[in-house]
Amino acid sequence: MLISIITINYNDLEGLQKTMKSVLGQTYTDIEYIIIDGGSEDGSKAYIESCEQDLAYWVSEPDNGIYNAMNKGIAHATGDYLLFLNSGDWLLDDLVIENFVNFIPVEDIIYGKIKWIKEQKIWDDDFSNKITFKYFSKASLPHQGSFIKHKLFREIGNYDEKLKITSDWKFFVLAIYKYNCSFKRINMFISMCNRDGLSCLPESWPLILKEREETMKTYFPAFYSDLAIYENVEEKLLTKIHKLKRNQRFWISKALIKIFK
Repeated sequence: MLISIITINYNDLEGLQKTMKSVLGQTYTDIEYIIIDGGSEDGSKAYIESCEQDLAYWVSEPDNGIYNAMNKGIAHATGDYLLFLNSGDWLLDDLVIENFVNFIPVEDIIYGKIKWIKEQKIWDDDFSNKITFKYFSKASLPHQGSFIKHKLFREIGNYDEKLKITSDWKFFVLAIYKYNCSFKRINMFISMCNRDGLSCLPESWPLILKEREETMKTYFPAFYSDLAIYENVEEKLLTKIHKLKRNQRFWISKALIKIFK
């Protein structure tokens, strides 16, 4: 099984070095490693060039943003599964890809656990076995912890370059709920992810919500209307809970968790 790993980078030499070392140090050898650099001027290009004997493809040239760079990587990938591991994120240990292959994957999308790091603080992030439509109204799957079958990009299309932050989220929503792609959670950590990316910044949330809302309205208008009503009821109930006594809040909260999760 050939695994394509795509790393995009722009002026992040230190992050790029961590990412590339984690991939090039894997025990599994059938890895096709692709680097898309946006024309960095911080020494990234020279570092990539020094490792080119271990790369399937690399380029350093200006691009039109994150998703344009990721799409460039897809265009040169030939693997059975693709993993997007951007500069500053790294595989958790040298056995990650070998352990993934040992699961004998067949599903269209296979995702695992990740760890976040910010200012030396590290915390785990796990994802449910059950990914509901409502889940995607508030969250996504991690592209740094998700192996995607190559054929999906031919069937669904590449990442939407008109979106600035949520194109990978949109891809997962369409794959699972429009194209009925299969998915599976595996109980293993995939990567360590930097928490200071664009999508993690508080000031990005208005645009994230706007892009998600436009996608929902375009592709799932009926579901979006139901979801809006559903969330409005949830919000009102949770607001009222805070006015109850402590013991009442405990039991009602437990019931609501079962209803709304």
